[in-house]
Amino acid sequence: MREIILAVVPSAMRGDRKAALDAVCAALSKLLVDVTVRGVLPTSYAALATGLERDQIQYAWMSPALVVLTEEQIKLQPLLVAVRNEQQSYNSALFVEASSSFDTVVELEGQTIAWVDPSSAAGYLCPRIALAARGIDPSTFFGRELFLGSHEQVVRAVFDGRAQVGATYGERPTIEDGPILRGGFLDVDPDHPVRVLEWSPPIPHDVIAGHGLISMAEHRVFSNAILTLASRADGRQLLYDAFHTEQFTIASSTALRPLRDLVRQAREHGLLNQL
Repeated sequence: MREIILAVVPSAMRGDRKAALDAVCAALSKLLVDVTVRGVLPTSYAALATGLERDQIQYAWMSPALVVLTEEQIKLQPLLVAVRNEQQSYNSALFVEASSSFDTVVELEGQTIAWVDPSSAAGYLCPRIALAARGIDPSTFFGRELFLGSHEQVVRAVFDGRAQVGATYGERPTIEDGPILRGGFLDVDPDHPVRVLEWSPPIPHDVIAGHGLISMAEHRVFSNAILTLASRADGRQLLYDAFHTEQFTIASSTALRPLRDLVRQAREHGLLNQL
């Protein structure tokens, strides 16, 4: 029986992530013919990219920015885009403790900022480029930059005072001063008060991508198995537990074009020099 490896990047989701991923893989294995799906949890974005480059991983749940950056080394095929709250995009949030004295980003000069990883869309790439567009060079503006490997660790660094500001994912309220319904800080501790100083433009949601050496026919079979799970109540719960989403849509050929342009601009301005 053939084995397929499905990898999931680090995140701030609560619960037993390995058990949740194993449950999804077991359900997918029942839907696929003569295939066993096994889930793995790489310890970092870099470890995930390495696994793909070495053909050790066939499918991955990953940020769209990581897809674009990994494409520079190996061909990937975005297959499915997560849908949350009927939206296919989200935002990055630069946030501080609610009790913080900082009210604007420009007041943070010389302070410590917590990033996720240079390949994280919400946790580094998008907010960093947005700052540069305002004339703020993050490499010299902040006194110290921490790279902590996951959204959870970024949130905890702000909560325990190791960083004065952090970058994580979120969903910008549709009305001014409306409640924030989703964010990395809410997933770590929904009762811990924070303030968002700045939101990024929309970012495509996370995707399930397939290795470029796998045929499109095989990709369709795997994608259809996930969409089948998403069509059933029990399957939607499994997907939510593992990926914090219960619905997917097929990725269009242009879905990641804005991020590809963003990465190109970042390269041109030297903003990805840590990769």
